[in-house]
Amino acid sequence: MTRLSWLQRLYWRYLFKPAEERALMLFVLENPVGSILEIGIGSGARAKRVLPICTKPEGVARIRYAGLDPFESAPERTHHLNLKQAHRMLAELGVKAHLIPGDTTTAISRVAHMVLPSDLVIIDGDWGSDSDSGKAIEQRLPRLCHASSAIFASSSKGGVLERIPSPANAVDHSSLRRAA
Repeated sequence: MTRLSWLQRLYWRYLFKPAEERALMLFVLENPVGSILEIGIGSGARAKRVLPICTKPEGVARIRYAGLDPFESAPERTHHLNLKQAHRMLAELGVKAHLIPGDTTTAISRVAHMVLPSDLVIIDGDWGSDSDSGKAIEQRLPRLCHASSAIFASSSKGGVLERIPSPANAVDHSSLRRAA
């Protein structure tokens, strides 16, 4: 993406809707992102907003995207992409996608063992709650991110995404680059 004009920056900083995602958008605009993990993709609208404005770090050909969502097993009353629609949407956005279907409680351990730590982690719902999925996310978070990752989380689906600090026991970023 080319550099944003001052008018575009003004829009993303103060006028962007939904306001719940402004902190996330400001981070994405100001920092290069090579990999994203999104827990709770839902309708895919957030990915459609975030991915086109991402800038890649030097040496990264394509953004690596991992998503965890119930997909087809989501409740009927909620608008969710099915797995095939999610793959198609992400391919159109030009990212290398790794999608993991399932409820958060059981699928988070598969994500922690299959996906490399991400530069940006988005957690939509259950953060800081005493639910089983909230506890599972908190337990696996050190494997999902590295020390310099940005983590944005909300306590409820579609809630305000706030930046939270990386866990103290997160993977060391410098050793990750050497191993890759």
